[in-house]
Amino acid sequence: MIVYLVQHGDALPDIVDPERPLSEKGETQVAKLSGFLKKLPVYPGIILHSGKLRAKQTAEALSLALGGIRLEERSFLNPNDRIEPAKSEIAAYEKTLMIVGHMPFLGRLASSLLIVREKDPLVEIAQASLLALRRTEDGYTIDCFIKNEYLK
Repeated sequence: MIVYLVQHGDALPDIVDPERPLSEKGETQVAKLSGFLKKLPVYPGIILHSGKLRAKQTAEALSLALGGIRLEERSFLNPNDRIEPAKSEIAAYEKTLMIVGHMPFLGRLASSLLIVREKDPLVEIAQASLLALRRTEDGYTIDCFIKNEYLK
């Protein structure tokens, strides 16, 4: 089972449009991501999104690019929501899924899911794969991870 976490594309500021749809830049970002996702070895069985317009538009575009994957809205995927309901849903789901949402929610969710035990690696770096770590004031964060099998 794989969990794909995706932040929505760039959106218009609320002073331009209070519903905050994707901007032209956001549409371009999502199109680029869609092209890459077609190369994934495993597609999600469902795409969950927050229901905010920018997340819904992102999820719809990704679904279409991947052949029409089922979309479902969840009320607990908003920027400042608690992560426990999402973690419970992920734990109950047995197939690969994608969550399209917002920061800081997605960052908190990812951190919570990446529980590290000393005997288990946080990331299994396969042959000819890339893991990029970005240094922060308090340590490092994962900036990018691309497994070679995704580079079709």
